[in-house]
Amino acid sequence: MFVRIAVATILAACALQARAEDLSAAQRAIFNTPHLANITEPMTLRYTYKHQGTLEQAFDDIVDVTITKVMPDGGRDVSFNFLSDKHHQDFPVVEGFHSNPVIMMFLEHDVAGLSSQTGGSTLYFRNRIRDAFVDRATAEEVTVPYGGEEVPATHVMLQPFLQDPMRERFEKFAEKSYEFYLAPDVPGGVYSIRVLTPGGSADKPLEENLLQFQDTVQ
Repeated sequence: MFVRIAVATILAACALQARAEDLSAAQRAIFNTPHLANITEPMTLRYTYKHQGTLEQAFDDIVDVTITKVMPDGGRDVSFNFLSDKHHQDFPVVEGFHSNPVIMMFLEHDVAGLSSQTGGSTLYFRNRIRDAFVDRATAEEVTVPYGGEEVPATHVMLQPFLQDPMRERFEKFAEKSYEFYLAPDVPGGVYSIRVLTPGGSADKPLEENLLQFQDTVQ
């Protein structure tokens, strides 16, 4: 029940931001873009999930995002199978979505991990990430390799805790960065999401999680 309430809260907050008149480029790319516009029939978007770092044993897994219904107004009903076994996290079905909710599921999974690792509030971390999209995120046009060629994409990057006045309470996570590659030619519009917490050396981060689009499953 708590997970359902938490996800409903963050999705509602993002929807309110997307209706605001003045959106940053990062907000438009993440919250106000119809990522699912290129999905015209029910299918599953499959993403690989790779975790590495010194905090936890490395593992590889799968995230499935299933579009169960495509409605005439362009909305999509979506269900999730987010990781497996002990890493699995339940998320509720969402209805009438235009953007790709895997972004919010990934972030909600991330803040749950932050809360567990620091003892801090999920609401606090959730709000810091959301607020960072307003004026502490960069967005630039790039290309990514897909289908044997380079396709256009938007790269969004933010470090939501770098200037946080409470950072001494979670200092080892203060330089944590979030990167999103959003590509309209990729089914579902999300090419990858990467979260990196630096460690003692460049080749041994404290934590790195990478969600990467793999393929569609009919």
